[in-house]
Amino acid sequence: MKISAVTDWLDKTLDVASFGEDVSNNGLQVARRGEDVRRVAFAVDASARAVSAAAAAGAQLLVVHHGISWGGGIRRLEGGVYEVVKSAMDADVAIYASHLPLDAHPALGNNAGLAKALGVKNLKPAFRYRGKLIGFVGVRREKFGGRTRVQKIGVCSGGAGDFAEEAKRLGCDLFVTGEASWGDVIAAENCGMKMDCRGHYATETYGVRALAAEMKKRLGVETIDLTEELGHEV
Repeated sequence: MKISAVTDWLDKTLDVASFGEDVSNNGLQVARRGEDVRRVAFAVDASARAVSAAAAAGAQLLVVHHGISWGGGIRRLEGGVYEVVKSAMDADVAIYASHLPLDAHPALGNNAGLAKALGVKNLKPAFRYRGKLIGFVGVRREKFGGRTRVQKIGVCSGGAGDFAEEAKRLGCDLFVTGEASWGDVIAAENCGMKMDCRGHYATETYGVRALAAEMKKRLGVETIDLTEELGHEV
């Protein structure tokens, strides 16, 4: 399959064009010499290690949540960015990034996947960032001693601790995110919002995995999930 067909499918499926305010330059960030794609690797981050793992697995394209081009783009090709680009060019592996589009997707997104893993249902979009609602608020029902407890839960993956106060205003009993600054922790404590930080990386594997499965199903391309192999928290 041509790489343009794969990236066009990604752009359309994730509605990339509607996320113009995203700080990430979503889409194809590093091209390759060849046009054919037989195997696609998926990872959370565009690191030199991810590129090497993709190449070792025989992939021609690496799809990631965190790319290497943000805001004004790459202004200097040095340091860590140089290592990623060099690794990609040496291995002839293209890199495609999807930041907020992969957070917000109602079925394939990080937050939809995190909510499902938590047993949160009846999801409604919430938590506006860069002009888009990227998280969700829903309910979780749990049985305790013959009684059913209903909790309203806010979900926003990654480093979204600054939404804790908004979750409180929305009437949430619990706010789940990846990580929070110390100031966000104190703000949540001050307003009485219970916050559960489950790791930036861990909460952003859901969309990557779901997208890999969907691509295999829709395009018939072999996909490789590198999230477990590359996983870590700092």
